[in-house]
Parts: sequence; C-alpha cells; structure tokens
Amino acid sequence: MASVTLRSITKRYKDVEVLHDVNLDVADKEFMILVGPSGCGKSTLLRMVAGLEEITEGEISIAGKIVNHLPPRDREIAMVFQDYALYPHMTVEENMSFGLRLRKRPRAEVEERVEKAASILQIKPLLKRTPRQLSGGQRQRVAIGRAIVREPKAYLFDEPLSNLDAKLREEMRIEIAKLHQRMQTTILYVTHDQVEAMTLGSRIAVINGGRIQQAGTPEEVFCRPANLFVAGFIGSPTMNFADGVLLDEGDGPRFKNEVMSVRIPPPIDAEAPLVEAGAKPRPVVFGIRPDDIYAKMPEAGDGPDLVKATLEVVELLGHRKNIHLKAGDRKLLAVVDSTFPGKPGETVSIWFNVKRVHLFDKESTERINTEGRRFPRA
Repeated sequence: MASVTLRSITKRYKDVEVLHDVNLDVADKEFMILVGPSGCGKSTLLRMVAGLEEITEGEISIAGKIVNHLPPRDREIAMVFQDYALYPHMTVEENMSFGLRLRKRPRAEVEERVEKAASILQIKPLLKRTPRQLSGGQRQRVAIGRAIVREPKAYLFDEPLSNLDAKLREEMRIEIAKLHQRMQTTILYVTHDQVEAMTLGSRIAVINGGRIQQAGTPEEVFCRPANLFVAGFIGSPTMNFADGVLLDEGDGPRFKNEVMSVRIPPPIDAEAPLVEAGAKPRPVVFGIRPDDIYAKMPEAGDGPDLVKATLEVVELLGHRKNIHLKAGDRKLLAVVDSTFPGKPGETVSIWFNVKRVHLFDKESTERINTEGRRFPRA
C-alpha cells in the first residue's frame, strides 16, 4: 500500500475554477474521507487522483511517485464507482477477473485472487450469477471485489453507497469498515453523507466551494469545527446557530442577543481573554449542538442563563425526542429524553451546556478559541 499526496491542486474548466489550491496528505493504510455537499469538487478531486480528469495545476503523488501524466492503468489504484459499472453479460466471476484477464495474468493466479476476494466479501455462492440476478448490496460487493483482486496501492470509492436504501447502507458501512481493518489498505472515500464520514474515516477532509475547510479526525472535526460551514455540516441533527455579541460586563465573557444571555467560561489555554471587560461588543455567531440544550417546564424556576421558549413541534424517535423551539424569532432544536412531558404550544425553559458552546467570528466565520475544558487542543 502507499501514501497519497496532493500539492496545490487546481482544476479549471475553461474560465471556471472548481478546485482551488488543494493540499492533502493521506498516510499509508489511512482511511481518508472526502465529504461535502453536492457540487463542492470532491468527486472531481478523486477522479484526478484516478487519472480520469486532467490536473490544471499542482502535483499528485502515489507512494512518493508523481503520477500527473500517468494513465489510470499505470497508477496502481482501483476505483469503485457509484453506479457499480458491472458488465451485464458477464458473471460475477468474470466481472471480478476482467481486469486481470485483460493484463493476461496466469489463470491460476486469477482464480486464486477471485476466490480470495469473494471469500472476504462473502459472495462465493454468487460467482456464477449475472448482475441482473443480484440485489443492490450484492452488486456493490462485486464492484468492491473487482477492485480487491487487482491488489492496488490505493482504493478510491466514489459515493459507493448512495444507491442503496437506508438499511443496506448501514450494513455496507460496517462491511467496508471491516474490509479496511482486515486488509489495512489506503482508501480515499468520497461521500456527501456526514454519518458515513464520521463512522468510517480515520480522518475527514471537509470540502466546500472547491476548498478543504478542515482536515482532522472525526472527533476533532465534530468537537472543534474550524469554521461556521464545518460546524453546520458535520453533526446530526445539525448545530443550532444564533447571531449576537460577545462582551464582558464584569462577570466574565457573556454571549447576548435580544432573547439570550449566556455566560461563556473562559478558555484555560488562551493567551488572552475572549473579550476585555468594558471593551466594545464583538459580533459573533453562537453555536450549540441539540444534545447540549437542556429543557424543563417553566414552573421549575428561573435563572440568569435560562431562556424562555415556545415548544412548536415534538418528534418522538423512540429513545429520545427532538423538540423544535422558538425563542423570540430564533428557532432552536433540542434533543431530550423520551419522557419529556412538554407539548406543542407550551412554554419551556432551556439552558445550555456552556462547556460545549462554539463561537465563530461574525465576519470571518472562523472559530473563536473556546477550548481547554473537555476537548483541549492537541
């Protein structure tokens, strides 16, 4: 297996630039996820690594060798496509072995590799069937098996689960994770599904507008999002946001707007306070995940950091409820226990786990350091 290195990668279609100075290092045996919304450039980037798209500027290296001008067949990679791309007139065995037979590998070697891959993917009973006799999940296994038999230096997956239903996607996620653990391969995996990204990747590169917004472990990206886009894209349900100002009225940093006043514990590792006492209020965006909002019925009492909100919608999800709230003209989503008694139209009091508040600069949208408690910087 091998590392994959992207240096200053730019891609233009005539006057339209779709990738802008992308830099990324994928270590040997690493499972790297490229995640982002549709049209962000992630599949284009993967196809450039595969050699299916030309590079406008920059360098791509596989195992330390620059491959910019090598055709796909000489890059020693294998790609699994979104639409399976199986030959309908061939059996599973013939589909899996086609690339090896094209390279005129010895018959015994071809049979050995196909049997080994089929055993790993648990599709040996399907080898004599044609693709039309297979389910969607089985076809995807065959497509993965066709890549495995080539024994490449790196595997490229382009949204391989997007055509499957929810249950099959969950099953195939587990199978792909097991496959990586068993084979210890280098994988670049493109998806727009942040659940896939969080559950599969050793590291995640979040892409938007043709730029990598943040690259890090799933925990780093979830707990310390680099900017407003990453914070809103990663996490399900999505993070709540509210505009306001950060100021210090003598009792330490506090976020305020027309309906909220929340004390912010100062970071223990910051070289300077979040805001000086008496300084001009700093425009910020307040972020809080639904799991970090707590709710109770108002008769339980009031407090300085409690916010009154109207309960609009209650979604029962078995072990929990999603409650949709409105405080002033601000909408919030909280995740509470399934026993929460509130009903639509009632007033509730909410407060926040201030140790998990995220603050972002209003102008730059970059993260303001509020770390140093539960998730210290590495």
